[in-house]
Amino acid sequence: MLTREYLRRNATSWPNRVAYISHGEARDWATVEQRSRRLASALQAAGVGRGDVVATLGPDGHETVELWFASALIGSIRTGINYRYAPREIAHIINDAGVKVLIVHVSCLQSIRRVDDELPSLQLVIGVGTHELDVEYESFLADATAAPELGELTHMDPIAYSYTTGSTGLPKGAIWSHGAVVAAQLNTWFQAGMRNDDVFLHCLPAAGVPILLATFNVFNGATIVLAERFDPAEVLRLMEQYGVTSVLLVPTMMGDLLAHDELPRCDLSRLRLVIYGSAPATPALVKRAIDGFGCELQQWYGSTEGVGGWFTILHHAEHLDALEGRPELLTSCGRPTLHTEVAVLTEDGHPLPPGEVGEICIRSATTMMGYLGLEEQTAEALKDGWLHTGDLGRFDDDQHLYLVDRKQFMIITGGYNVYPVVVENVLGEHPDVSEVCVVGVPHERWGEIVCGVVVPRRPVSEETLIDFCRSRLAGFEVPKRIELVDHLPRGATGKILKRAVRDQVEADIGRAT
Repeated sequence: MLTREYLRRNATSWPNRVAYISHGEARDWATVEQRSRRLASALQAAGVGRGDVVATLGPDGHETVELWFASALIGSIRTGINYRYAPREIAHIINDAGVKVLIVHVSCLQSIRRVDDELPSLQLVIGVGTHELDVEYESFLADATAAPELGELTHMDPIAYSYTTGSTGLPKGAIWSHGAVVAAQLNTWFQAGMRNDDVFLHCLPAAGVPILLATFNVFNGATIVLAERFDPAEVLRLMEQYGVTSVLLVPTMMGDLLAHDELPRCDLSRLRLVIYGSAPATPALVKRAIDGFGCELQQWYGSTEGVGGWFTILHHAEHLDALEGRPELLTSCGRPTLHTEVAVLTEDGHPLPPGEVGEICIRSATTMMGYLGLEEQTAEALKDGWLHTGDLGRFDDDQHLYLVDRKQFMIITGGYNVYPVVVENVLGEHPDVSEVCVVGVPHERWGEIVCGVVVPRRPVSEETLIDFCRSRLAGFEVPKRIELVDHLPRGATGKILKRAVRDQVEADIGRAT
């Protein structure tokens, strides 16, 4: 079965069960299916066919999931664009994917207007909210029938391009197939122990992997509350108001909720599961979460290239084992999931024994088809039947996986992936910068922060360079710290020793505190 068959089954089996709650409005499965079918028909009337790309840009709401299901119905390809991206990154995604129709929230219109003359593939822009565009979302649906033409689809047809920041300096699109998405969502839902009476809170931007979290209730008819964006006070309010039973958070979010003044006064009696992932969590934070939320915890580890199919899970029982004498488990990301083969390999592809560090590689039905238009990067990532994650790790004797480092020094700040070269390219554009090296350094709240280490060409301030980045990068990519130095350490070949730079910055921060 494909996503569209599961959607139809829910509308038939549980037509009156609440599927989604957004902005205080609840919609049952019959309504979600009807609206998705209307959107699919309207898109077809606008010239969208199988294999054409449709995109959404803005905070999450009912239209986010309706576009996902509409695309799944007619075989168009859904692309999410992170509303925190800078205009040039937004333009790159639209052009790289060949987006034909864009659904944009009014809060993001200014970003589109700044690049609207650079988007040759874009034929139709549909606005959500109060705006002056020619086409308004609700009117677009109202004028359509609920009878789209459903052509033949297979498990190997692409369902989405999911963009992840690439080592070349611009986002790159991972191609997800219908079959991989079904496998990823079904297996994740099953192994996490989700139930059809769950009320799951979705509060991560659904531009990328989180779209799967926003729609995996299609497999058993559960309810999902869509938060427009993460705000601690609002999230606590939603959890209490709707009796949320499960939620996925990045560690930064988890820490913000635990530190919020309203948490002790909130009735979270229905909360049974908090899942965390996307970034490292300190053992101290995990212990606070167990006490503060009073429910079970799970940690998930996966990637965009793995179609959001989580490679490992650290279950709650293992959290308890950690507290009862195995504290090292809190630094693990768990054991491989049932649908995933995980190996730690050498550079030439040989498996390593427990305790030895190598690259974490995956074999599963939940892997991408490749990167859109990037044959060389695809060949590097999908080599010898394995998905090469670029993460370095090791197993222990019980098959718990431990992340050791990131092969390409990727920074994870507040759950967002930042490749240093992206920031280095921007800082290098400033006329007062001679050389630059960007590293991630530990931070209590964000997990890591982006730090630029700059050799100036002439006197320049930290504030000037940060302001320069703000107009050219997504908010999470902007450095929170700039170090001005006389030179950068280099190896015998002249290559900058990034690890030495990072170690020095960490040492400087340690001395300052």
